Amino acid sequence: MNEEVQLALEQIGLTESEIKVYLALLEIGASTTGPIIDKSQTANSKIYSVLEKLINKGLVTFFQQEGLKYYKATSPTQIKYYLKEKEREIRKQEEKIDVIMPDLQVMFTQKQPENEAIVFKGIKGIKAAFNDVVDSLEKGQKVNIMGVYQFGKQFMRLALYFQRIRSEKGIKANFLINQEAKEVAKEFLKYKPIEIRLMKRGITTPAVFLIYKDKVIINLGDEMVFFMIKSQKTADAFNVYFKEMWEVSKNTYFKS
Repeated sequence: MNEEVQLALEQIGLTESEIKVYLALLEIGASTTGPIIDKSQTANSKIYSVLEKLINKGLVTFFQQEGLKYYKATSPTQIKYYLKEKEREIRKQEEKIDVIMPDLQVMFTQKQPENEAIVFKGIKGIKAAFNDVVDSLEKGQKVNIMGVYQFGKQFMRLALYFQRIRSEKGIKANFLINQEAKEVAKEFLKYKPIEIRLMKRGITTPAVFLIYKDKVIINLGDEMVFFMIKSQKTADAFNVYFKEMWEVSKNTYFKS
């Protein structure tokens, strides 16, 4: 099975069994359950359940012929209609959540400790940490970021995700980056409002620090792990250090 196809179908919400059965039907055409089971390697006990789910999603249809029930994949263009239906459902769910969000936020803030340390791991974890930065700040406020270097492809995609959501909300980013990261700077400059300064030659920070409100996020190297420290004193200390580095780097900057 083409891995790219599998990944794309997984990302829109199909299970592994649904993908196998759907792709099997695309290949063999209209069929009774026997050939579908063989082609997709789906257990007899699961095949009807999987087919029913695909029918409900509009990706499979069926008809009767000579007393037998045949199943057939609908046109792949139906996937787009399925996604549009999911979008409508998500919008409805968002509206319901918006109604109860104030109560949930009150419950959340009442139980938040003044100081804590949190670890975020993996793609979803790092996105959650980036989301916290954006959620914690209002339009016109800023986040100080120090120690940007040459990222790997996967981490760069996450970094650009952060730049996009930050820019959309109008949060300013002040970046102090290593000399070797000029190509990264060019990409980041596309996301206003932003100011980037290059640290002096010979100064290299393998870690990345994001300083905002009463929090500091630390990422070591290109690891998919973020350490968040919630402490006003810690954030203040890092901001003092950032300000000193910012001032001595004022001769080399980019702004948008």
